[in-house]
Amino acid sequence: MKTSLALVIAGLALALLGACRKHEEPVHRTEPWLAHPSASGTDATAAGTAPRRFHFNPDSRVRFSLLGRKGKLSGSAPVQSGSLQLDPRDLTHTSATLTVDLAALTVDDSNLPEGMALGMSPSAVAQQWLELGAEVPAEKREQFRVARFELSSVEGWSGAALDFSGRRRTTVRVTAVGTLLLHGFRAPVRVELALTPQAAEPGAGGHPGKLSIRSASALVLPLAPHDISARSPSGVVDAAATARATDFIGKNARIELELLAEPESAN
Repeated sequence: MKTSLALVIAGLALALLGACRKHEEPVHRTEPWLAHPSASGTDATAAGTAPRRFHFNPDSRVRFSLLGRKGKLSGSAPVQSGSLQLDPRDLTHTSATLTVDLAALTVDDSNLPEGMALGMSPSAVAQQWLELGAEVPAEKREQFRVARFELSSVEGWSGAALDFSGRRRTTVRVTAVGTLLLHGFRAPVRVELALTPQAAEPGAGGHPGKLSIRSASALVLPLAPHDISARSPSGVVDAAATARATDFIGKNARIELELLAEPESAN
């Protein structure tokens, strides 16, 4: 009898230990780290769904603003490429990539802060900060010319499906969790998004309509961890100029998305 009781107790202990292990949270990186080539994120087909495929319209843009004590700068960069796969009934089965062309980045020069002397166009200054200046070696410019976001998961989904029927206009809010590759460093990011499906146009052959994807709140991105600093045309850091610029641009960039995803044509 004592032996049977001991075996039962031992079995319970092992079961509890296994349960505890199953509920351990995985370790997530919270700081930028030097990027190396990596595979894409979530495999949306693993769950057995049939995701719909989209690409991003050329008018899709990423907008940014920088706020300092003495002023504010804003601008945008176009989306170069990207793809989106999702199941409208289950947004947790979603995968996406987004590539932004930093070489085509522009800064609005119509409202530059008073007293901010640049000596060149604000867009050219911004590109120098990203080591995209005219005297930076072509190979290095090519390495830094794009920013890339890779989706790893979707959180905060209420369970509401995306309705492309056009019978009613609905917006679904989610949190996109993934990694951002910027200026050679990869960092974990969380982006609050508002997804608004649009009805398919007549003659679309049963394919879904477009999907508007906009920021529900801005992503605050620190500049220093991505080594974004004032630089010469050849890419050499100018610490004094960086310190002076902080009064005008602060230390963080606020990033907002204005994306339009279009359904892929069936082949």
